[in-house]
Amino acid sequence: MPEKSRRRKSTRKSRNFLNRYFDKIFVINLYDKVKRWNKVHRQFKNRKIDIERFIAIDGRCKDQGKNACSQKLKSFELTYNVKISNPNKYPLKELVPASSLTIGTILLLRAQVRNKWKHMLVCEDDIELGRNFLEKFKQGVREIGRKKWDLLYLGCGHECGNKGISEHRTSKNKRKSTLMQFYPDIDLYVQYKNDLRMMCDHCEDFSEHISVPTHPGGTWCYAYSLEGARKMLKLIDDEAGNHIDILLASEIYNKKITALSFNPPIVMHEDGAFRKDTDIPWKY
Repeated sequence: MPEKSRRRKSTRKSRNFLNRYFDKIFVINLYDKVKRWNKVHRQFKNRKIDIERFIAIDGRCKDQGKNACSQKLKSFELTYNVKISNPNKYPLKELVPASSLTIGTILLLRAQVRNKWKHMLVCEDDIELGRNFLEKFKQGVREIGRKKWDLLYLGCGHECGNKGISEHRTSKNKRKSTLMQFYPDIDLYVQYKNDLRMMCDHCEDFSEHISVPTHPGGTWCYAYSLEGARKMLKLIDDEAGNHIDILLASEIYNKKITALSFNPPIVMHEDGAFRKDTDIPWKY
């Protein structure tokens, strides 16, 4: 075997399982949020995982006035060749940052299809990798086997599996869910403090640690297969006027996209339900 081929083969073997499984791992991060980038990068580096920083589209405009927000949307459409309507009638201060995240996702999906990356992992910069993250990921992938998927959630909220959550306090699920502050009429207890799932009546267990989600929420750590990227670009049709997680959940619910999720999640959202310094001014 030529020396160059031996070196290439040796390099592949030395890389960790996550980097071998995913052709690309991106963390979406605003250009001026360096502290966030450093914090999340350190988590991956400590596990010897190589990641790339994807500079997010800057959709912040809540303090700039209505005209500035409207102009930003128009510039987005021209610059990134997308359409931005507002079927859900979001206020501008929410529509602009939500659209910017969707546009960033569209750009990554275009790149995946163009470069034929088989698997691509996309993370936000406010995540916490769970204990034994790499081992749990490898275990889940073994369980998935040859099953084809479009989306694979390493972490998600709402309806994506029931392990580690319950309506009553148990020996494992001891903590009150942070979602209870927004839904005071429900009782929900979790094993992991930042678990953002609700009880799911229709979720199916695919395997011991993998679920078939019905209506997942959030996009803080999830993956696209190449076929999934092609499907989503066609379904989105460059329409960026919505929250990306809502777009994905709708396509999954309508069975146009095949999704799997780790159950329980192996990646959590920092600070629970809503980070105080979020760049999207939610209505809640």
